[in-house]
Amino acid sequence: MKKKSVLVDLKRLKGLINNLDLGDERLNEYLDARWVNYIEWWDSRSSDAKKKYHALRAAVVIAGALVPVLIGLRELAVWRSYTWVFAVASILASLVVAICAGLESVYGYGNIWREKRAAAELIKSEGFSFLQLAGDYKDYTSHKEAFKPFATNVEQLIRSEIKDYITAVAPRKSEKRDNLEREMDS
Repeated sequence: MKKKSVLVDLKRLKGLINNLDLGDERLNEYLDARWVNYIEWWDSRSSDAKKKYHALRAAVVIAGALVPVLIGLRELAVWRSYTWVFAVASILASLVVAICAGLESVYGYGNIWREKRAAAELIKSEGFSFLQLAGDYKDYTSHKEAFKPFATNVEQLIRSEIKDYITAVAPRKSEKRDNLEREMDS
């Protein structure tokens, strides 16, 4: 049986950080509490959004393909006694398309999937550069010495992702508030 590949193996990440000698166990705890925790959080959000996005898109594709078939079957003389069944089924399929496309538009699961996957991969990559003393950490001789710049970079990635999230969500909330105020004024 083929082993399922995963983008984030939390057990292995935790094993890697537990084996680091940073001179202070609190620093290893920081790695677990911030670095691994955010990888896990963003990976989880990404996976959840991907499932929802694919489910909604699959429903749109399948129901969208059914609509013309159902309408065509309704027109065949062989099925005249079942015309109402095909009419109802085509209406329901159209409703599924409209609802699923609308939900994807409102919730933006495709965008969330891509954004959170990118965030998880960026912070994970930052950690692997630190673990290997590569990239920004190539001039350091120990993990202990490279820890502060690593922590700074991790916090910058977290702030950047939070800022992007707030920027994306804030307009929606203010738009909703503006629309509600307009409705109340009418």
